[in-house]
Amino acid sequence: IARKRLYEMNVVISDTAEYGNYLFSYACVPLLKPFMAELQPGDLGKAIPEGAVDNAQLRDVNEAIRSHAIEQVGKKLRGYMTDMKRIAVAG
Repeated sequence: IARKRLYEMNVVISDTAEYGNYLFSYACVPLLKPFMAELQPGDLGKAIPEGAVDNAQLRDVNEAIRSHAIEQVGKKLRGYMTDMKRIAVAG
């Protein structure tokens, strides 16, 4: 989305992700309509009090996630997926 427009998203994501997007929209939009109608100004995007977000803590949490054992397994598995990488580059 950062490099493309929102409507171009389905061109660059997998067919599975695109299908999931359609399913989500089909199921969730009707559920969200009543909720959206009840929203009041200020319900979303409230300011976070100064100092409420600790960037050092966020950095530490992100580092813990990056160094989790499942990430090491994922790195190894992605190394085996050479054909998928070739397809992704070709598309």
